[in-house]
Amino acid sequence: DDIFAALAQFIEGLPAGVQIFSLLDHNPQLTRLLCDMLVLSPQICDRLRRYPALFDLLLYRAFFEPIEKPKNLKKLFFKKIAGLPVEMALDQIKILVRELKFRAQVQTLSFANDTEQLEAGLTAIAEAAIDSILALARADMVRRYGEIDIKISIVALGRLGVKQLTAGSDLDLLIIYDAAPDSFSTGQRTLAAANYVLRLAQTMVSWISTPTAEGTLYDVDLRLRPEGKAGAIATSVDRLAVYFDRDAWIWEKQALTKARPIAGDAGLNDKIQRLINSMINYNHPKDHLIKAISDMRQRLHKQQKPASKWHLRQITGGLTDIDLLIQAWRLQHGRLFSGSGQPAHAILQTLFNKDVIDKNLYEQMTDAAKCLNEIHHSLRLTLGPAAPTTDKLPHGLHNFMLQRLDFPDETQFQSHFDLSLSTVIHAIDAYLATAEKPL
Repeated sequence: DDIFAALAQFIEGLPAGVQIFSLLDHNPQLTRLLCDMLVLSPQICDRLRRYPALFDLLLYRAFFEPIEKPKNLKKLFFKKIAGLPVEMALDQIKILVRELKFRAQVQTLSFANDTEQLEAGLTAIAEAAIDSILALARADMVRRYGEIDIKISIVALGRLGVKQLTAGSDLDLLIIYDAAPDSFSTGQRTLAAANYVLRLAQTMVSWISTPTAEGTLYDVDLRLRPEGKAGAIATSVDRLAVYFDRDAWIWEKQALTKARPIAGDAGLNDKIQRLINSMINYNHPKDHLIKAISDMRQRLHKQQKPASKWHLRQITGGLTDIDLLIQAWRLQHGRLFSGSGQPAHAILQTLFNKDVIDKNLYEQMTDAAKCLNEIHHSLRLTLGPAAPTTDKLPHGLHNFMLQRLDFPDETQFQSHFDLSLSTVIHAIDAYLATAEKPL
């Protein structure tokens, strides 16, 4: 009933002149694709219902071509918004993001691309959108308050930082600036550097996350900035350096391992990358890491009560546990790494290559990370951000997940899923058990 209602709403939203049934009758592949979207993915279906023009994209052969690289997408975005007033430019960015995300997700839903291609495509789209929004915000600030000698960098963390965005990911960002303390803007309404960049940051976040007639670009999470919610949403590079040198918690250092500048001034981006490297690419004391992870796990387990086994961030042995462990290894053996923003499989590969972990643990942890990541993508791609509240999945989604993970039946899938969780639990428990015992 829900699927038929979705089909009805989609058809009702089409322009009157579209002969949809004739089109579907003469194009079985298009019919199959539409049915897959309706049956498998309520979140794609909802977008198609609200924006029926997306259906037109399916008629073009270019729809199934790979999403362009970030550099090419940035050029495409700037070409689309060149010369437009701010409101129209923002609408064009939202339309372009919506169309590109629709392409990437439908390609994955129809098995035209794999998970790595989906992650790369969604990451490139987000980077291009942020880059163009920053340019618009800077131009708007110059119009209102004049020029100022200031450098700005947008730093990605979380899944955007490691280039593994899902269909439902928000954007974890840091907004960093560098300016002389006595800098002021040149407009009739002058602003000091700190206030200037604060208003610019507020404008950016509002444009990215506030809904309009063309929808919302992304939800933005700025909680990983120094002092969290108590801190300013834009941070000077000097304050960032002092905070991570003196005040940051271990879990904040773990988050920093995923950090990567993605937009802004090249010189400041390079400076921030060097700063990040200095903060994470040395060997952190294992006992400090163990205590921090143990405390964090206890706190999370008290707060989180997963409603089903599909709450992969909350279940024991799930995404949070594997992330805590791998990032702990990453910090403990920081000298083995250069740069930042490595995904789990790359960290595990380096640790194995350098004989930190043996082949058996490397293979088990790599398989577990891949299994949990594939399931997470399948759920986000089909159901959106809300995880199922029961263990039983819709029949179509269940079969889709088996295909994505290449399992012939539920028994083998469940066995591998259970093995992945137990692998992570055993590994993190073993790591925590190595804490030095008091005399």
